[in-house]
Amino acid sequence: MSTLSSLVLTSSSTLTLDFLKGTFFKKMKERQQLLWLRILVIFFIVISVVMAIKPPTFIAQLMGISWGALAGAFLAPFLYGLYWKRVTRAAVWASFIFGVGLTVMNIFTAWFNPIQAGAIAMLGGLVIVPVVSIFTPKIDRETVDGIFACYDVEVEAIRNTRYLPDNRARG
Repeated sequence: MSTLSSLVLTSSSTLTLDFLKGTFFKKMKERQQLLWLRILVIFFIVISVVMAIKPPTFIAQLMGISWGALAGAFLAPFLYGLYWKRVTRAAVWASFIFGVGLTVMNIFTAWFNPIQAGAIAMLGGLVIVPVVSIFTPKIDRETVDGIFACYDVEVEAIRNTRYLPDNRARG
């Protein structure tokens, strides 16, 4: 129950404060935030109850559902976002919608077993992100250069240094 409680609270507050307030309701008042938090807590509890009534029969299937949704939504934007400067906001959303959408639809339709659905969601994201990025408006160059500026910093690493338990360097 404590895990469910923390997941429900974290999910509802993340969606309310980071997504709804940041995207749709820029001037959301505190009272509206509290209302949305409560609505989303109820929503996530209902989803949990539905899954508890008809649970997946095997733990690997449950892991396939959760990791498939997470990896399908975030793997491709994360990987491409680290090394490719042309990833767009629309591509990230498309990957998120595809990964979570496929995984959730598969819970109710059982087109694939959950592990296969997770793999398809991950592979689909790896195709969707570059394709959508090519055809959607780019982020302005100055913003992208600011994001990738950390790659220009030189870091000096210490080589072949071993430490004794009392923190004296060994030669």
